[in-house]
Amino acid sequence: MRKNFTQIGLIILILAVLAGVSAFFYLKMQKQSGSEAAAPAQTTTAQQPAAETASPAQTPATPAATAPQPAAESAAPAPTEAAAPSEQPAESPAVAEEETTGYEILASPQPTQNPDKVEVIEFFWYGCPHCYDFEPILESWVKKIPTNVDFIRQPAAFSDLWAKHAKAFYVAQALGVLDKVHADFFDTLQNKHQKLETEEQLGAFFTAHGVKEADFHDAYNSFLVDTKVRQAAVTPARYGVTGVPVLIVNGKYKVDGKSAGSHEKMIEVVNRLIKKESAAKK
Repeated sequence: MRKNFTQIGLIILILAVLAGVSAFFYLKMQKQSGSEAAAPAQTTTAQQPAAETASPAQTPATPAATAPQPAAESAAPAPTEAAAPSEQPAESPAVAEEETTGYEILASPQPTQNPDKVEVIEFFWYGCPHCYDFEPILESWVKKIPTNVDFIRQPAAFSDLWAKHAKAFYVAQALGVLDKVHADFFDTLQNKHQKLETEEQLGAFFTAHGVKEADFHDAYNSFLVDTKVRQAAVTPARYGVTGVPVLIVNGKYKVDGKSAGSHEKMIEVVNRLIKKESAAKK
């Protein structure tokens, strides 16, 4: 019986030892499982600095992205530089504007006497002080006009007095003495302040310049001169002329002191228009 108790005690002891050993190994295995479970968390944390390291690595990419911006800023003046040539063509409009200034374009172009030439008509009045001041400038230009230019003097007859002076012009033209008396007629009116209105006063002037009295009266009372004086009363309106001196170029352009800026510039503008019309005829 006692032997049985001893065996049972041994068995219990062995079981206790086995239970202890099992508990020991169980606890050890739990510790190992806990260590393995913590390892991925540390890896993730370890990757976090790696991501932070990559973050600075991406920082140069941002300057790289912004680097083209300075390039774009330096390229921004490039359009300005490209615009500079476009500003030079802007001078072309400026040149074009200069070429279209100094004159007026007639609303209704008028026919010329000779289509093969460039016609320039001067509207004037002997009693006009501006025409008198313009005359030396015009006369100097007339002496050197191109051969393809027809120059025509045209007295304007806006009143009875203007018509009387226009009649003197056409009498001189009919008698072939216009070049001889033209400047003196201006001078007699403007400087000597003599009246040249009636047939007698004009007769005295013409005979003083070597014209026979009978020839003067014949021309003065001729149908041709009378017709031209009547035309002088209506011709300015065809060209839109309301004052003098005025130059009409090729029946298209009107040039006066106001549009050109001065008497000298009137000639400059006319020369420019002559070149333009001459080129158009080629």
